[in-house]
Amino acid sequence: TASRVAALGSTRRRVVPRCSAGEVAGDDFVVGTHVDIADLSNEKLVRIVKIETTDEEANELTWQCIGYKQREDGSWDSSDAFRAFREKYDSPPDFIGVTRTYTREVDEPVLRANQMLHRSIPLEHKQGLKTKLKPHGFTGYKLANLTPNMTRRAQVTNWLLYYRDALHGKTLGELKQEKAEARRREAEIEAAQDKPLPPTGTSDQRVV
Repeated sequence: TASRVAALGSTRRRVVPRCSAGEVAGDDFVVGTHVDIADLSNEKLVRIVKIETTDEEANELTWQCIGYKQREDGSWDSSDAFRAFREKYDSPPDFIGVTRTYTREVDEPVLRANQMLHRSIPLEHKQGLKTKLKPHGFTGYKLANLTPNMTRRAQVTNWLLYYRDALHGKTLGELKQEKAEARRREAEIEAAQDKPLPPTGTSDQRVV
């Protein structure tokens, strides 16, 4: 619910536009006008990886940034979400695993959704946790104590950092141009190295 996201930042009720990253939006549409940038500050995001927020709060902040919008009845509208997520998930997926149940039947959909989110982060933004949140007290998790919940919180937070720094406030046209330029650079790298790029973080996996 909106109250859960409010725990991460502003408590005021937000007015969301009728279109976001969906097909109805033109190239001049600005991404994220319905998202309060204060909710994405380093101080707020570090709380996710420090497990100082609930799983639901982390999920719902991510859903809002993807473009899902909550209806009056509590359900979620996917029509304006980023196309890759809208086409795969009519309802926003659980990226964290709120049930903390890790049987294959229950956890497989959570794992796949989280992997999709992680793959969409460009290579140059993969180290966001280290470069942005270390000064705010996050030094990583100890391998011996690592849990699926911790891993997924880290990946969700890294995506939110990428969204904040590379997507929020830009027009769809600008993002499309950046994607085309990234494809050009990737083609040059592949040609020079004569080998394929890494399996994640390529331009084809970006949300725009």
